[in-house]
Amino acid sequence: MVIKVDFTNLTDLMNHLNEQVVESLEADVGKTVRETMKEKIKEEVYAVYPHPSVYQRQKEHGGLIDDENIEVKMIGKDTVSIESVRMDDGRNVSEIVEAGEGYQYSFPYAGVARPFTEATREELENNGAVEAALYKGLRKRGLDIQK
Repeated sequence: MVIKVDFTNLTDLMNHLNEQVVESLEADVGKTVRETMKEKIKEEVYAVYPHPSVYQRQKEHGGLIDDENIEVKMIGKDTVSIESVRMDDGRNVSEIVEAGEGYQYSFPYAGVARPFTEATREELENNGAVEAALYKGLRKRGLDIQK
């Protein structure tokens, strides 16, 4: 699908292009990174300690892999931030799990880091998914982008 838009000056064209990039970063790249992060949380956090006895995992119902707890927001005009923001009684659960420090009780993985953010970053650096999501998002918005 090609959307025809006429511009009378370069500034309007640049503004339009920048808007399309921001929308693609936030929607398409954000979704791709969120899904990758959820997979890495399953691998790095849930799979290595599958049956906690001290607490009950909330998973997609308020836990680490709940979309509401993986925040996608724009920082400036050209950077999208995707961050796990799971909180519990004012404590950043994501940071506790990442570092392995700050748990309220003792259990086998207290003190053991489970760095799902770094695993997410490495996966995305190696698989080209971010670039593909941006490309697809821009095409979806009517820009004929060539790889």
